[in-house]
Amino acid sequence: MSKILIIEDNELNLKLMKDILISQSYEVDTAADGEEGLEKAMENDYDLILLDIQMPVVSGYDFLQIYDKKTPVIVVSACAMDTEVDKAKELGCADYISKPIQIMEFLNTVKKYV
Repeated sequence: MSKILIIEDNELNLKLMKDILISQSYEVDTAADGEEGLEKAMENDYDLILLDIQMPVVSGYDFLQIYDKKTPVIVVSACAMDTEVDKAKELGCADYISKPIQIMEFLNTVKKYV
């Protein structure tokens, strides 16, 4: 079973992604901000990380700069301008999903990496 870490500060978005993934038999761990997410990512083995950009403490961009990228990171963000997407990809994210998420696109993108 694939293990996925969701790093998202918005409770509704976090619950939605978690519920979708659990319904597809993924094992899911969560973090409410980038700092907690970074700690979990460094201490545990995940098959995939889903990362919001705009978060308190450690932003998604800061996370991407610090994280060693041993696990693919998909950014899931409402910041969908080309410059934002390009910046995230330059910092090493594997893919980018715009919010609000489309369930099938979300699942298909996740399946590409796990």
